[in-house]
Amino acid sequence: MLRVRDETSRVIDRARASKTSRMVAASNRLPPSTKSSVPSGLSSVGDTIPPDSFHVVSILSGPPAPSESLRELGTSYFLANYVLAGSGPSSGFLSYTKNVLADGVGDHELVQVAIRAVGLAGIASTTGTDSILYQARASYADAIRRINAALMDPRQARKDSTIFAVMALSLFETITCSDSNSMEAWRNHINGAANLLMHRGATQLRSPQGLRIFGETISHIITLCSRYNHPVPSPLRRLRVEIERQLPRKSPSWIVATAHVDLLDLQQAIKPEQDTACLPDEWETILAQAVALDQRLDTLIADLPTPWHFKIVNDPTANPRVVYHGTYHIYYSTWIAKIWDALRACRIFVNQAIYCLLLREAGMWAPHLVSPDGGVYAPLLQQVSDTTAEMRDGILASVPQMTGFVQHDVATGASYLDCSSAGMPRRVPASGPYFLLWFLFLAGSLLMNPPETRDWVVDRLREIRSATGIQKAGYLADLLEKYHGFRSVALPASVFLIPRI
Repeated sequence: MLRVRDETSRVIDRARASKTSRMVAASNRLPPSTKSSVPSGLSSVGDTIPPDSFHVVSILSGPPAPSESLRELGTSYFLANYVLAGSGPSSGFLSYTKNVLADGVGDHELVQVAIRAVGLAGIASTTGTDSILYQARASYADAIRRINAALMDPRQARKDSTIFAVMALSLFETITCSDSNSMEAWRNHINGAANLLMHRGATQLRSPQGLRIFGETISHIITLCSRYNHPVPSPLRRLRVEIERQLPRKSPSWIVATAHVDLLDLQQAIKPEQDTACLPDEWETILAQAVALDQRLDTLIADLPTPWHFKIVNDPTANPRVVYHGTYHIYYSTWIAKIWDALRACRIFVNQAIYCLLLREAGMWAPHLVSPDGGVYAPLLQQVSDTTAEMRDGILASVPQMTGFVQHDVATGASYLDCSSAGMPRRVPASGPYFLLWFLFLAGSLLMNPPETRDWVVDRLREIRSATGIQKAGYLADLLEKYHGFRSVALPASVFLIPRI
């Protein structure tokens, strides 16, 4: 059943906790919510990402709507910080925003309200202004109300404006994330977007804009599935197959996404969270599949077209808070860097799967195969460790450009590092740090890391939080610090695996 979870009471409660909300008169307190139902036309869209996704409810009354000037400011902030036009090999990010706003068929007011909520949340987070945050939550409540209204009509539910608004609210939760409840709300929005993609079906594949929306939404769904170790829902996989039939050639970003879908299937078979061996007959077959997947990604790297290549710069004099171990990369754009980091993250997870099979399964059923004294898989164990460290270091080397320290000289076309201060340049769009968050957290969470690596990642996450107002960066930094007990001991093989949150 296609449902939308109401997060309004939660965000308004958070707003009430702020200084501004404490000043609101008792007469403005919000009435309790009441539930309403979803029309039967939206009741069957296939399997979804568990547990429950969205449910439709009537919305609580929110604070007063923002003024006209504040509305414009919120919209401008969103467009300047989170919309990237396509260029060269880069597809851009949310580049269809203005088209969705101008679409006479969709609900442009819904899009405006959702964009405003995100923009005002960004302004409030960077300036620490409670009153603007309160207005951002008012726009959030308005957007939820409008989304629920759209879901009551199956035709409106299929519009680009509806799924755009749902995805925008997931970005709102990233900006305002302060605890596990925010993470749950983010998951609910992505889950709802997955349901909408399935409801939209093959018709969304008939336009370039529909294809772009599908591609960007799928990337968020893959992130969600990775966090919760769940396969991509089969209706979405079938839609990807349908798209693939229409592609004249597969882009690197498409190939990486496909590899990640395959990885999630492997993880279902392996059950990496399980401590005891459970695959006496299948482990070696699954191991061969995992090794083949890693080789597939390695081949992709070798075959990438020239515009996808990046420059490696070694500068031992660079500010060590900005540049990890004196090495950084220069990419065509932050979007290209994002795809590279997605590839690296996929290889980290694949090698985690290989490691799990070797230590947990081979160690139980055929220990002689992983013995340091001539075991046939002993070299693979070392290769897994080396590849994981290489992928981690690649993610860390992308951080300077993602966070705005790599500048481009328009006149000469040259790129250079400007890190006279460890503080991020304030003129940098928030999209780069937003792209980076999960990859940086992944790189920092590897239990093979020395203490200084994790400390460096925590410092960069906190700087992202300070400079961009993206609260999730601070939340993830706090999570990394909770694993402090693993940092000062010699780590046995059993704790190589990435911690779960």
